[in-house]
Amino acid sequence: MPLTLRPLAALERRTLEQLPSIATLAAGPRDADGRAALLNNLRTEQAELFRLQRRTDSLLLALGDLPGTAPAAPAVAAAPDTARPRPLAYRWSIMLSATPEQNTLALQGSENDSLTALRRNHETGRAGLSAALTAEYKLTPRLSVGGGVGYTAFGADLRITNKTTDVLVSYNTTTTTSTNVFTSSYQTHSIRVIQVPQLSPIFNGSGQVIRYDTVYVPRQDTVFSTTVQHDTTHTTRSVTTPTITKKETLTTKLLQPNYRFFTVPVLLRYRLAAPGTSRLWTDVAVGAQLQFFLGGTQVVTSDGENFRTERITASTSPFRALNVALAGSLALNYALTPRLSLSVAPSMRWQALSLYKPETGLRQQATSTGLMFGVRFGL
Repeated sequence: MPLTLRPLAALERRTLEQLPSIATLAAGPRDADGRAALLNNLRTEQAELFRLQRRTDSLLLALGDLPGTAPAAPAVAAAPDTARPRPLAYRWSIMLSATPEQNTLALQGSENDSLTALRRNHETGRAGLSAALTAEYKLTPRLSVGGGVGYTAFGADLRITNKTTDVLVSYNTTTTTSTNVFTSSYQTHSIRVIQVPQLSPIFNGSGQVIRYDTVYVPRQDTVFSTTVQHDTTHTTRSVTTPTITKKETLTTKLLQPNYRFFTVPVLLRYRLAAPGTSRLWTDVAVGAQLQFFLGGTQVVTSDGENFRTERITASTSPFRALNVALAGSLALNYALTPRLSLSVAPSMRWQALSLYKPETGLRQQATSTGLMFGVRFGL
Protein backbone atom coordinates (compact mmCIF):
# COMPACT_ATOMS: atom_id res chain seq x y z
CA MET A 1 0.00 0.00 0.00
CA PRO A 2 1.36 3.48 -0.83
CA LEU A 3 2.57 5.49 2.13
CA THR A 4 0.14 8.32 1.35
CA LEU A 5 -2.88 5.99 1.78
CA ARG A 6 -1.78 4.30 5.00
CA PRO A 7 -3.24 7.00 7.36
CA LEU A 8 -6.58 6.78 5.54
CA ALA A 9 -6.57 2.95 5.73
CA ALA A 10 -5.87 3.06 9.47
CA LEU A 11 -8.80 5.43 10.04
CA GLU A 12 -11.07 3.22 7.94
CA ARG A 13 -10.04 0.13 9.92
CA ARG A 14 -10.76 1.89 13.20
CA THR A 15 -14.18 2.95 11.94
CA LEU A 16 -15.07 -0.61 10.96
CA GLU A 17 -14.06 -1.81 14.42
CA GLN A 18 -16.33 0.76 16.07
CA LEU A 19 -19.44 0.13 13.93
CA PRO A 20 -20.46 -3.30 15.45
CA SER A 21 -20.60 -1.74 18.95
CA ILE A 22 -23.18 0.82 17.91
CA ALA A 23 -26.79 -0.43 18.09
CA THR A 24 -28.14 2.54 16.14
CA LEU A 25 -26.68 5.72 14.67
CA ALA A 26 -29.68 7.82 15.70
CA ALA A 27 -29.24 10.46 18.36
CA GLY A 28 -30.10 9.25 21.84
CA PRO A 29 -28.74 8.68 25.30
CA ARG A 30 -27.85 5.02 24.55
CA ASP A 31 -24.12 4.43 24.01
CA ALA A 32 -23.35 8.15 23.76
CA ASP A 33 -19.60 7.65 24.31
CA GLY A 34 -19.27 5.16 21.45
CA ARG A 35 -21.22 7.43 19.14
CA ALA A 36 -19.01 10.45 19.97
CA ALA A 37 -15.87 8.40 19.31
CA LEU A 38 -17.24 7.27 15.97
CA LEU A 39 -18.11 10.84 14.93
CA ASN A 40 -14.64 12.03 15.92
CA ASN A 41 -13.05 9.25 13.90
CA LEU A 42 -15.23 10.04 10.84
CA ARG A 43 -14.31 13.72 11.01
CA THR A 44 -10.61 12.80 11.07
CA GLU A 45 -11.14 10.47 8.09
CA GLN A 46 -12.96 13.27 6.23
CA ALA A 47 -10.06 15.69 6.84
CA GLU A 48 -7.63 13.09 5.50
CA LEU A 49 -9.78 12.64 2.38
CA PHE A 50 -9.77 16.42 1.80
CA ARG A 51 -5.98 16.45 2.10
CA LEU A 52 -5.64 13.69 -0.47
CA GLN A 53 -8.12 15.43 -2.78
CA ARG A 54 -6.15 18.69 -2.68
CA ARG A 55 -2.98 16.82 -3.51
CA THR A 56 -4.72 15.09 -6.43
CA ASP A 57 -6.04 18.43 -7.72
CA SER A 58 -2.57 20.00 -7.65
CA LEU A 59 -1.14 17.06 -9.59
CA LEU A 60 -3.89 17.31 -12.20
CA LEU A 61 -3.25 21.04 -12.52
CA ALA A 62 0.47 20.45 -13.08
CA LEU A 63 -0.35 17.82 -15.68
CA GLY A 64 -2.49 20.30 -17.59
CA ASP A 65 -5.87 18.80 -16.68
CA LEU A 66 -8.56 20.57 -14.69
CA PRO A 67 -9.40 18.79 -11.44
CA GLY A 68 -12.89 17.38 -11.33
CA THR A 69 -13.68 17.79 -15.03
CA ALA A 70 -14.25 14.07 -15.45
CA PRO A 71 -15.42 11.58 -12.80
CA ALA A 72 -12.75 9.36 -11.44
CA ALA A 73 -12.84 5.90 -12.93
CA PRO A 74 -13.18 2.91 -10.61
CA ALA A 75 -10.02 1.22 -9.51
CA VAL A 76 -10.84 -1.81 -11.63
CA ALA A 77 -11.21 0.32 -14.80
CA ALA A 78 -8.07 2.42 -14.16
CA ALA A 79 -5.84 0.26 -16.29
CA PRO A 80 -3.84 2.44 -18.71
CA ASP A 81 -4.88 2.43 -22.34
CA THR A 82 -1.72 1.63 -24.24
CA ALA A 83 -3.48 1.11 -27.55
CA ARG A 84 -3.46 4.82 -28.41
CA PRO A 85 -1.69 7.91 -26.88
CA ARG A 86 -3.56 10.30 -24.65
CA PRO A 87 -4.67 13.43 -26.59
CA LEU A 88 -2.85 16.71 -25.73
CA ALA A 89 -4.77 19.27 -23.71
CA TYR A 90 -4.95 22.73 -25.34
CA ARG A 91 -3.14 21.94 -28.57
CA TRP A 92 -3.76 25.49 -29.78
CA SER A 93 -2.56 28.62 -27.98
CA ILE A 94 -2.15 32.30 -28.81
CA MET A 95 0.61 34.51 -27.52
CA LEU A 96 0.91 38.30 -27.40
CA SER A 97 4.49 39.52 -26.96
CA ALA A 98 6.43 42.79 -26.85
CA THR A 99 10.22 43.05 -27.07
CA PRO A 100 12.32 46.15 -26.28
CA GLU A 101 15.48 45.82 -28.38
CA GLN A 102 18.91 47.29 -28.89
CA ASN A 103 20.14 47.31 -32.48
CA THR A 104 23.60 47.17 -33.99
CA LEU A 105 24.08 48.50 -37.53
CA ALA A 106 27.15 48.24 -39.76
CA LEU A 107 27.20 50.10 -43.08
CA GLN A 108 29.37 49.12 -46.03
CA GLY A 109 29.64 51.19 -49.18
CA SER A 110 31.77 53.28 -51.50
CA GLU A 111 34.83 54.95 -50.01
CA ASN A 112 34.37 58.01 -52.23
CA ASP A 113 30.93 58.86 -50.89
CA SER A 114 31.28 61.39 -48.06
CA LEU A 115 27.89 60.49 -46.57
CA THR A 116 28.73 56.77 -46.52
CA ALA A 117 32.09 57.44 -44.89
CA LEU A 118 30.46 59.67 -42.31
CA ARG A 119 27.77 57.13 -41.46
CA ARG A 120 30.27 54.27 -41.28
CA ASN A 121 32.31 56.10 -38.63
CA HIS A 122 29.62 57.87 -36.64
CA GLU A 123 26.35 55.95 -36.99
CA THR A 124 25.31 53.70 -34.09
CA GLY A 125 22.25 51.55 -33.49
CA ARG A 126 19.33 52.83 -31.46
CA ALA A 127 16.76 51.12 -29.23
CA GLY A 128 13.70 49.72 -30.98
CA LEU A 129 10.54 47.76 -30.30
CA SER A 130 8.97 44.60 -31.70
CA ALA A 131 5.48 43.29 -31.05
CA ALA A 132 3.80 40.14 -32.35
CA LEU A 133 0.63 38.08 -32.08
CA THR A 134 1.33 34.41 -32.79
CA ALA A 135 -0.71 31.21 -32.79
CA GLU A 136 0.99 27.91 -31.91
CA TYR A 137 0.00 24.28 -32.39
CA LYS A 138 1.45 21.41 -30.34
CA LEU A 139 2.73 18.56 -32.45
CA THR A 140 3.92 16.65 -29.37
CA PRO A 141 3.90 17.47 -25.64
CA ARG A 142 7.24 19.23 -26.15
CA LEU A 143 7.32 20.34 -29.79
CA SER A 144 5.11 23.04 -31.31
CA VAL A 145 5.01 25.23 -34.41
CA GLY A 146 3.57 28.70 -34.79
CA GLY A 147 3.09 31.76 -36.94
CA GLY A 148 1.52 35.18 -36.74
CA VAL A 149 1.79 38.87 -37.51
CA GLY A 150 3.83 41.63 -35.93
CA TYR A 151 5.40 45.07 -36.09
CA THR A 152 9.07 46.04 -35.81
CA ALA A 153 10.63 49.50 -35.55
CA PHE A 154 14.30 50.33 -35.12
CA GLY A 155 16.72 53.04 -36.14
CA ALA A 156 20.13 54.65 -35.69
CA ASP A 157 21.78 57.70 -34.15
CA LEU A 158 24.05 59.77 -36.39
CA ARG A 159 25.93 62.53 -34.60
CA ILE A 160 27.45 65.10 -36.95
CA THR A 161 29.96 67.60 -35.54
CA ASN A 162 30.70 70.73 -37.57
CA LYS A 163 33.59 73.09 -36.82
CA THR A 164 32.98 76.70 -37.80
CA THR A 165 35.90 79.14 -37.85
CA ASP A 166 35.06 82.86 -37.59
CA VAL A 167 37.85 85.36 -38.42
CA LEU A 168 37.41 88.82 -36.86
CA VAL A 169 39.64 91.74 -37.95
CA SER A 170 39.95 94.87 -35.81
CA TYR A 171 42.03 97.94 -36.64
CA ASN A 172 44.06 99.84 -33.99
CA THR A 173 45.29 103.32 -35.01
CA THR A 174 48.21 105.06 -33.23
CA THR A 175 48.67 108.81 -33.86
CA THR A 176 52.04 110.53 -33.20
CA THR A 177 52.44 114.35 -33.35
CA SER A 178 55.92 115.97 -33.53
CA THR A 179 56.90 119.68 -33.61
CA ASN A 180 60.08 120.93 -35.33
CA VAL A 181 61.36 124.55 -35.04
CA PHE A 182 63.61 125.87 -37.83
CA THR A 183 65.54 129.24 -37.72
CA SER A 184 66.92 130.67 -40.98
CA SER A 185 68.67 133.98 -41.74
CA TYR A 186 69.87 135.63 -44.93
CA GLN A 187 71.52 138.95 -45.69
CA THR A 188 70.92 141.39 -48.53
CA HIS A 189 72.63 144.62 -49.49
CA SER A 190 71.81 147.58 -51.71
CA ILE A 191 74.03 150.29 -53.14
CA ARG A 192 72.83 153.87 -53.51
CA VAL A 193 74.45 157.16 -54.47
CA ILE A 194 74.16 159.99 -52.00
CA GLN A 195 75.24 163.61 -52.30
CA VAL A 196 77.53 164.58 -49.52
CA PRO A 197 77.83 168.34 -49.04
CA GLN A 198 81.35 169.56 -48.68
CA LEU A 199 82.84 173.08 -48.30
CA SER A 200 85.01 173.91 -51.15
CA PRO A 201 87.36 176.98 -50.61
CA ILE A 202 87.48 179.76 -53.17
CA PHE A 203 90.94 181.27 -53.63
CA ASN A 204 91.82 184.74 -54.98
CA GLY A 205 94.62 185.49 -57.29
CA SER A 206 97.04 185.76 -54.47
CA GLY A 207 96.07 182.39 -53.19
CA GLN A 208 94.07 183.49 -50.31
CA VAL A 209 90.79 181.97 -49.36
CA ILE A 210 88.22 184.43 -49.82
CA ARG A 211 85.14 182.24 -49.18
CA TYR A 212 83.74 178.79 -49.14
CA ASP A 213 81.18 177.29 -51.44
CA THR A 214 79.08 174.21 -50.73
CA VAL A 215 79.75 171.51 -53.18
CA TYR A 216 77.83 168.27 -53.30
CA VAL A 217 80.07 165.30 -53.88
CA PRO A 218 78.44 161.99 -54.96
CA ARG A 219 79.34 158.91 -52.93
CA GLN A 220 78.18 155.29 -53.02
CA ASP A 221 76.47 154.06 -49.88
CA THR A 222 75.98 150.28 -49.28
CA VAL A 223 73.06 149.18 -47.07
CA PHE A 224 73.19 145.66 -45.63
CA SER A 225 69.88 143.99 -44.51
CA THR A 226 69.84 140.75 -42.43
CA THR A 227 66.56 138.76 -42.33
CA VAL A 228 66.06 136.16 -39.59
CA GLN A 229 63.11 133.66 -40.01
CA HIS A 230 61.76 131.33 -37.32
CA ASP A 231 59.63 128.43 -38.73
CA THR A 232 57.65 125.88 -36.65
CA THR A 233 56.59 122.57 -38.29
CA HIS A 234 53.92 120.30 -36.72
CA THR A 235 53.98 116.70 -38.07
CA THR A 236 51.14 114.24 -37.37
CA ARG A 237 51.74 110.49 -38.08
CA SER A 238 49.01 107.85 -37.91
CA VAL A 239 49.84 104.11 -37.88
CA THR A 240 46.95 101.61 -38.33
CA THR A 241 47.63 98.02 -37.20
CA PRO A 242 45.13 95.24 -38.08
CA THR A 243 44.44 92.63 -35.35
CA ILE A 244 43.14 89.21 -36.53
CA THR A 245 41.12 87.08 -34.06
CA LYS A 246 40.14 83.46 -34.93
CA LYS A 247 37.20 81.80 -33.12
CA GLU A 248 36.32 78.13 -33.60
CA THR A 249 32.82 76.88 -32.75
CA LEU A 250 31.83 73.20 -32.56
CA THR A 251 28.18 72.34 -33.18
CA THR A 252 26.72 68.83 -32.85
CA LYS A 253 23.60 67.73 -34.68
CA LEU A 254 21.83 64.46 -33.94
CA LEU A 255 20.04 62.79 -36.85
CA GLN A 256 17.86 59.76 -36.15
CA PRO A 257 16.88 57.73 -39.21
CA ASN A 258 14.29 55.03 -38.46
CA TYR A 259 12.79 52.04 -40.25
CA ARG A 260 9.38 50.39 -39.77
CA PHE A 261 8.33 46.89 -40.85
CA PHE A 262 5.22 44.74 -40.90
CA THR A 263 6.41 41.24 -39.99
CA VAL A 264 5.17 37.68 -40.43
CA PRO A 265 7.04 35.46 -37.94
CA VAL A 266 7.16 31.66 -38.11
CA LEU A 267 8.78 29.56 -35.38
CA LEU A 268 9.53 26.12 -34.03
CA ARG A 269 9.44 25.77 -30.22
CA TYR A 270 10.82 22.93 -28.08
CA ARG A 271 10.04 22.51 -24.40
CA LEU A 272 13.12 21.49 -22.41
CA ALA A 273 11.25 19.99 -19.40
CA ALA A 274 8.57 17.33 -19.62
CA PRO A 275 5.01 18.70 -19.29
CA GLY A 276 3.34 18.36 -15.91
CA THR A 277 6.47 18.40 -13.79
CA SER A 278 6.24 22.01 -12.59
CA ARG A 279 4.47 25.29 -13.11
CA LEU A 280 7.85 26.72 -14.19
CA TRP A 281 9.51 25.52 -17.39
CA THR A 282 11.88 26.66 -20.12
CA ASP A 283 11.75 26.34 -23.87
CA VAL A 284 13.85 27.31 -26.85
CA ALA A 285 12.45 28.76 -30.08
CA VAL A 286 14.02 29.33 -33.50
CA GLY A 287 12.42 30.73 -36.61
CA ALA A 288 12.37 33.28 -39.39
CA GLN A 289 10.62 36.54 -40.00
CA LEU A 290 9.37 38.06 -43.23
CA GLN A 291 9.69 41.85 -43.07
CA PHE A 292 7.64 44.16 -45.28
CA PHE A 293 9.07 47.69 -45.33
CA LEU A 294 6.47 50.31 -44.33
CA GLY A 295 8.60 53.46 -44.53
CA GLY A 296 10.61 55.71 -42.26
CA THR A 297 13.31 58.37 -42.57
CA GLN A 298 16.82 58.47 -44.02
CA VAL A 299 19.82 60.83 -43.94
CA VAL A 300 20.49 62.87 -47.11
CA THR A 301 22.87 65.66 -48.15
CA SER A 302 23.16 67.83 -51.22
CA ASP A 303 26.65 69.31 -50.76
CA GLY A 304 28.42 66.86 -48.46
CA GLU A 305 28.44 69.36 -45.60
CA ASN A 306 24.82 69.95 -44.64
CA PHE A 307 22.83 66.86 -43.63
CA ARG A 308 19.16 66.32 -42.88
CA THR A 309 16.58 63.54 -42.57
CA GLU A 310 13.72 63.13 -44.99
CA ARG A 311 10.66 60.92 -44.90
CA ILE A 312 10.55 57.98 -47.29
CA THR A 313 7.90 55.47 -48.30
CA ALA A 314 8.13 51.87 -49.38
CA SER A 315 7.73 52.77 -53.05
CA THR A 316 10.26 55.65 -53.20
CA SER A 317 12.92 54.38 -50.84
CA PRO A 318 16.26 52.70 -51.57
CA PHE A 319 15.32 49.91 -49.13
CA ARG A 320 14.12 46.42 -49.98
CA ALA A 321 10.37 46.04 -49.94
CA LEU A 322 10.71 42.49 -48.58
CA ASN A 323 13.42 41.29 -46.22
CA VAL A 324 14.14 38.12 -44.24
CA ALA A 325 15.42 37.87 -40.68
CA LEU A 326 16.40 34.88 -38.54
CA ALA A 327 15.38 34.86 -34.87
CA GLY A 328 15.85 32.79 -31.73
CA SER A 329 14.94 32.96 -28.03
CA LEU A 330 15.33 31.08 -24.76
CA ALA A 331 12.18 31.54 -22.68
CA LEU A 332 11.33 31.11 -19.01
CA ASN A 333 7.61 30.40 -18.54
CA TYR A 334 5.29 30.26 -15.53
CA ALA A 335 1.75 28.85 -15.54
CA LEU A 336 -0.74 31.05 -13.66
CA THR A 337 -3.62 28.71 -14.56
CA PRO A 338 -3.86 25.63 -16.79
CA ARG A 339 -4.62 27.97 -19.70
CA LEU A 340 -2.78 31.19 -18.87
CA SER A 341 1.00 31.55 -18.58
CA LEU A 342 3.63 34.29 -18.63
CA SER A 343 6.87 34.22 -20.57
CA VAL A 344 10.17 36.13 -20.37
CA ALA A 345 12.82 35.41 -23.00
CA PRO A 346 16.17 36.88 -24.06
CA SER A 347 15.96 37.03 -27.84
CA MET A 348 18.10 37.82 -30.89
CA ARG A 349 17.23 38.70 -34.48
CA TRP A 350 19.61 38.98 -37.45
CA GLN A 351 18.68 40.24 -40.88
CA ALA A 352 19.84 37.80 -43.52
CA LEU A 353 19.57 40.39 -46.31
CA SER A 354 20.75 43.97 -46.53
CA LEU A 355 18.29 46.75 -45.81
CA TYR A 356 19.30 48.44 -49.07
CA LYS A 357 18.57 47.33 -52.59
CA PRO A 358 21.57 45.85 -54.47
CA GLU A 359 21.67 48.68 -57.02
CA THR A 360 22.44 51.26 -54.30
CA GLY A 361 25.88 49.75 -53.65
CA LEU A 362 25.21 49.89 -49.88
CA ARG A 363 24.99 46.99 -47.48
CA GLN A 364 23.58 47.25 -43.98
CA GLN A 365 22.32 44.37 -41.84
CA ALA A 366 20.81 44.90 -38.39
CA THR A 367 21.40 42.65 -35.38
CA SER A 368 18.86 43.11 -32.58
CA THR A 369 19.06 41.79 -29.03
CA GLY A 370 16.23 42.24 -26.58
CA LEU A 371 14.09 40.88 -23.77
CA MET A 372 10.69 39.56 -24.79
CA PHE A 373 7.66 39.71 -22.47
CA GLY A 374 4.69 37.58 -23.45
CA VAL A 375 1.31 36.27 -22.34
CA ARG A 376 0.12 32.87 -23.63
CA PHE A 377 -3.45 31.56 -23.51
CA GLY A 378 -4.45 27.98 -24.31
CA LEU A 379 -7.41 27.27 -26.57
